[in-house]
Amino acid sequence: MESLWNQTLAELRSSLPLPEFTAWIACLRSARGADDGLTVEAPSVFHLNWVQQHFLDRIRSTATQLAGHPVAVSLSVGSGIPVRDPIVAASSPPVIRKSAAPGHQGFTFESFVVGPCNELAHAGARAVVEHPGGVYNPLFVHGGVGLGKTHLVYAIANAVRQRFRNYRVLSIGAELFVNEMVSSVRRQEMERFHQRFRKVDTLMVDDVQFIAGKERTQEEFLHTFNLLCAAGKQIVLSSDKPPRDIANLEVGLRNRFEGGLTVEVTRPDRDTRRRILTLKATQRGIALSGEVLDYLADRVRAASVRELEGALTRLKAMATLVGREIDLALAEETVGRLYPVTRERVTMERVESLVSEVLGVPPAVLVSDQRNARLVFARQVSMYLMRKQIGLPLAAIGERYGRDHTTVLHAVRVIDARRAGDPEVRRLVTTLEERL
Repeated sequence: MESLWNQTLAELRSSLPLPEFTAWIACLRSARGADDGLTVEAPSVFHLNWVQQHFLDRIRSTATQLAGHPVAVSLSVGSGIPVRDPIVAASSPPVIRKSAAPGHQGFTFESFVVGPCNELAHAGARAVVEHPGGVYNPLFVHGGVGLGKTHLVYAIANAVRQRFRNYRVLSIGAELFVNEMVSSVRRQEMERFHQRFRKVDTLMVDDVQFIAGKERTQEEFLHTFNLLCAAGKQIVLSSDKPPRDIANLEVGLRNRFEGGLTVEVTRPDRDTRRRILTLKATQRGIALSGEVLDYLADRVRAASVRELEGALTRLKAMATLVGREIDLALAEETVGRLYPVTRERVTMERVESLVSEVLGVPPAVLVSDQRNARLVFARQVSMYLMRKQIGLPLAAIGERYGRDHTTVLHAVRVIDARRAGDPEVRRLVTTLEERL
């Protein structure tokens, strides 16, 4: 069962938020148990109870999925596991580090795959490293779970530490900030709390939406924010949504958060998915052919990078457990059934129907001579998708709309340019492509 536990750990590492995995899962050890079950050792009773309450079902389902049959998982307290309970670490004062936090050294710009889904966020992060405390202060990065926000935050932290050796950089989750403040209030040590958080050169707060609705915490955070900004210190924030959409966020904080550069990371498109898979496979020592990479990028239309990592983990686990080479057939058996394709044949009518649905323009009007701005844009998007997704000749597309091939070529170039420079257009076109 040792091999199964190692595979389970690898899968959990790719599917759980890294701080959770590092704090609660990485220190678990497997012990000899029944032939059809796993016995997992935790370093303390407290740790065992927490894992049992929050992660046991996840561990059991992951092991069962990898083994291909039900796996019983039991927990026990091990001996000699040199790990402190996370709750103890969380109640200790945060350390302002000059080196990268454990587990985050690999979060660098070099290991971050840039694509249309995140290029503005990446450019903003790079600019912050070049000029901390400059025009992009704060830098506010938002997006869904597993899309690279934390990677970017720690890439900035690592790059700033390397570029400015004497800078005091503090990277902290918003939940830990709240815990520290509450603990300081109870110990009547708020002055020490202020000193720790207000004497940094760069403050990076992950999952800042966590402070919403906590009146005293927001007040303290706003004071810290104002003091650091007034002193020209850089602040970087991440959240699952933009400031305007965070419920119960104090108006003063919302205005402050929106006063710098707000950037979004979105779902990766097909080309970016392929490059992410290539990088992750190389990092894990998994040899994948071009056709396997193409298949995974096409089939796993991931809502997060972790989902792509999970597909790689499953593929490698299957190859190891059954003793087969990773080829297209194995990829289809392992991943294909998890991501079934129910795809319509893409036609002109299908493109026009989808564009009409999303943009609210009747299909009949798309082929008319009307030329208001909204309709022209919808028509250009339709032409673009017919050219890029179906590969129709320019002349055939032009004939459908009563125009010549140069008009279609112009439409394709316009959408290409707007897609590169306008995040809203980029998201729209990517969504349409995914749905097609």
